[in-house]
Amino acid sequence: MKFLLDANLPYSAKELFAPKHEVFHVRDIELADASDEKILAWAKANEAVLITRDLDFANIQRVPPENYHGIIVLRLPSFYTANHIKKVMAEFFLKTTDESFSRSIIIVEEGRFRIRKQ
Repeated sequence: MKFLLDANLPYSAKELFAPKHEVFHVRDIELADASDEKILAWAKANEAVLITRDLDFANIQRVPPENYHGIIVLRLPSFYTANHIKKVMAEFFLKTTDESFSRSIIIVEEGRFRIRKQ
């Protein structure tokens, strides 16, 4: 499975996926300053699950889940450090399976998450 980390996530979060999954950060593919549409297009074309803190991606009218391989939106306070963000991500991945990402938008908060499919 492939994952794409948005610019608002720490680059060091890539370590959570090795060696089981292939993961890219937008900096790796020269999309660090790209629009949401370009990031979504890359994720769709490469069948990657997008992981972001950008709440715009949680809007199922704007980003219909059935059109994408999966979107995970971390809804966390802005003051969280890289280590805290990675801790929340690691706990989330322990509670889910790869199948739950497909064609869904998952909203992750500390200690809980909800899966939205259309």
